[in-house]
Amino acid sequence: MELLAPAGSPEHLRAALDAGADAVYLGGKLFSARRFAGNFSNEELKEAVREAHLHGACVYVTLNTLIGDVEMKDLRDYLSFLDTIKLDGLLVQDLGVAALARRLAPSIPLHASTQMTISNLDGALFMKSLGFQRVVLSRELSLPEIKNIVEKSGVEIEVFVHGALCVCYSGQCLMSSFMGGRSGNRGACAQPCRMPYHLVDEKGQALNHRGNYILSLKDMLGMERISDFLSAGVSSLKVEGRMKSVEYVYNTVSAYRRAIDEAERGRKTDTAPLVNILKEEFNRGYASSYLDDHIGSHMMTALAPGNHGVDAGKAESIKGSFFSFRSGGDFSRAVGVSYETNHQTMAFVPMKDVRQERDGRFSVRFTERPRDGGQMYFVVEGEKHSTAMKDVKGKIPLSLSFKAVPGEPLVLTAWDQEDHKVSLSSDYIAEKANSRVTAEEDIEKQLGRLGNTWFTLKEAFIRNKGCMVPKSLLNHMRQEAVEQLSVLREKDHERDIPKQGKVTFSPLISAPLPEEKPHAVLRTVSLDQVEEGLALGVSHFIFGGETYDHSSVRVEEYKKALSLVKEKGGIMIFALPRVVREKNREKEDRMLTRLAALSPDAMMAEYSGVLKVWQEEGWTIPLLAGTSFNLFNGEAVKEIEGFGMKGAMVSEEATMPQIRDMVKMASIPLAALVYGRTEMMVSEYCVINSVMGDKDKNHCPQYCRKGSYFLEDGKGGRFPVKTDEWCHMHILNSHVLDMAPYLNELKRTGLTGFVLDMRAEKDQAPVISEYMDILGGVRQAPSPSSQKEKEFTRGHFFRGVL
Repeated sequence: MELLAPAGSPEHLRAALDAGADAVYLGGKLFSARRFAGNFSNEELKEAVREAHLHGACVYVTLNTLIGDVEMKDLRDYLSFLDTIKLDGLLVQDLGVAALARRLAPSIPLHASTQMTISNLDGALFMKSLGFQRVVLSRELSLPEIKNIVEKSGVEIEVFVHGALCVCYSGQCLMSSFMGGRSGNRGACAQPCRMPYHLVDEKGQALNHRGNYILSLKDMLGMERISDFLSAGVSSLKVEGRMKSVEYVYNTVSAYRRAIDEAERGRKTDTAPLVNILKEEFNRGYASSYLDDHIGSHMMTALAPGNHGVDAGKAESIKGSFFSFRSGGDFSRAVGVSYETNHQTMAFVPMKDVRQERDGRFSVRFTERPRDGGQMYFVVEGEKHSTAMKDVKGKIPLSLSFKAVPGEPLVLTAWDQEDHKVSLSSDYIAEKANSRVTAEEDIEKQLGRLGNTWFTLKEAFIRNKGCMVPKSLLNHMRQEAVEQLSVLREKDHERDIPKQGKVTFSPLISAPLPEEKPHAVLRTVSLDQVEEGLALGVSHFIFGGETYDHSSVRVEEYKKALSLVKEKGGIMIFALPRVVREKNREKEDRMLTRLAALSPDAMMAEYSGVLKVWQEEGWTIPLLAGTSFNLFNGEAVKEIEGFGMKGAMVSEEATMPQIRDMVKMASIPLAALVYGRTEMMVSEYCVINSVMGDKDKNHCPQYCRKGSYFLEDGKGGRFPVKTDEWCHMHILNSHVLDMAPYLNELKRTGLTGFVLDMRAEKDQAPVISEYMDILGGVRQAPSPSSQKEKEFTRGHFFRGVL
């Protein structure tokens, strides 16, 4: 089982290799999902690959962001470059990038990023059919789900084992994008989930009872589950942390290296000392709750989202401006203590205000009153880790044999533990020394000067038959031997790099949608809204998928909605869920079969595994791509056309010029959301249950059925919180998207469908009438200034994203 380490810079790479990583993942200066890490220039990438391969480790380059059409020339150049440096894998999110990589970088195996939201077997099989060698599963899956996908997919499965977690399904989060213009899909997430929020009811009453960081997840800790990952057949365990310190990378990878090695030997490991090492590096609290499908408030770091430190005891004896705590922990490297306050926050006190007393007791002068019995932490300054080659511990053992015989060339032979071997003979002919014979120990010392290489001298066999051997010649032969041995090791590794998989997916067969004029499309889950839309002249409907009231849409309702629309000669598209976990896959696949039997005009997929189901079932109902496919460029649109999809909604992060470019490259109709509340997040975690019920989801009191709830941020913005039948939490935008004033400009981009999402709206008639009239040319679009006092947004149609 591979241990995969983060490398945010060349120093991090060296620390990861030194710590025993089997592979590293890293990004270039362009197109990386960690845009604010140091990252690697092209020259640094070439050297990184060489250095890792020399060490027997793999290098995976991250290209897991959405790419705009204006960036395609740079992307093509970058892919062509990457194809020359013998990479072990390329991690991608964008379907257009994957398509280009097959053409321009055919030597590099493709890995499906967790940003692709692969959460079930159908998705993994679909990625395999596209030639992907590896799939990084969504972090939300449990161990039984992971095991089932491993056993049945036949593709390498990578999972996260340690580090920061996103509260939203990766690839489906628009919160940072819509709150501040920094897109997680573009590697620029500002982490608004680490900010404080109040959960409020419809009256504005704050409901938080302990802490305001109610979207801030604790970090993943898989240290104690290594044997379970082994049993599940996982191919790679991934440590998160390209933005963390060199020390974090070295110590975290070292700890997991020890745990994995012991587990693979079948030994039980005392993980407590290793966990303490991890806590010293960074500790906002740890949980492995997703692995057990045990999701709730215990996963949250509600008091503070940053580093707490190492557990140090409980606050007690609060008197005046002092309190005490008792601890047997090591505080020798502590720079201070942090503690829970009475105000549901965390406070920090430097060590100069902490006095050690008898019997492991400490006295602390405070400015913010602590919570009696609250948790205390030592904040520790980690030991600095040197990445200078002379200090590297994990070097490659090297054996040398040297022979100097008068009248013969000098001979140096070098070999490693993997039976790589080189032998060099000098042009110089050795001569017997008249007076000063070079001592054999001096020869060994000179040949052993390997400080600036990845090698260390294990043993040396020196034979000198009375010759004087120039130091310069020994230096030259040593350097040449190291270089040749390095090349052998690199070539040996490169022979094991798998080839890029073949595409076996056959395009879906269905009739194209009829060519139509620009039209409104009403998205709803309500039969009443369907009837009202028909009465107002709407001809196109998207019906079903996730509701926002914790209920499901029954097959009978789909059937009735279809009948109502077909009676009026309209077009009915059935919507499918955004996320389907493996544990719910079979149930959802049965639902798909029942919906397909109703023969709607089309169905709209939101997760890629649906294509695999379509192919296996041989259905001829046209399949459309929803916004969850994150179509951000023309190459991605062409790719889904190649799958046989007959239409699509563009990314909600695309600007008008980007949409225009996509339309030009498309031969299928494209649509965009123009009215409604953007889904900012979809999550397994439910903040309503966490704050109100304080239980895990398996014992939820279902407060979501008893009222309306909102997240309120520091600016007073209120974001509706909804739940669907799968108990997924959906956080909606605080502002309603309304593009009515710019509808004519949008029409000129070439879009065909203009989607009005009314699932979270009640008074839909005025909105529908306005859009129908503007599209029909019987009413002028309203001026933007007329909406100044209303809570509207124009999304990213104008401003775009970082």
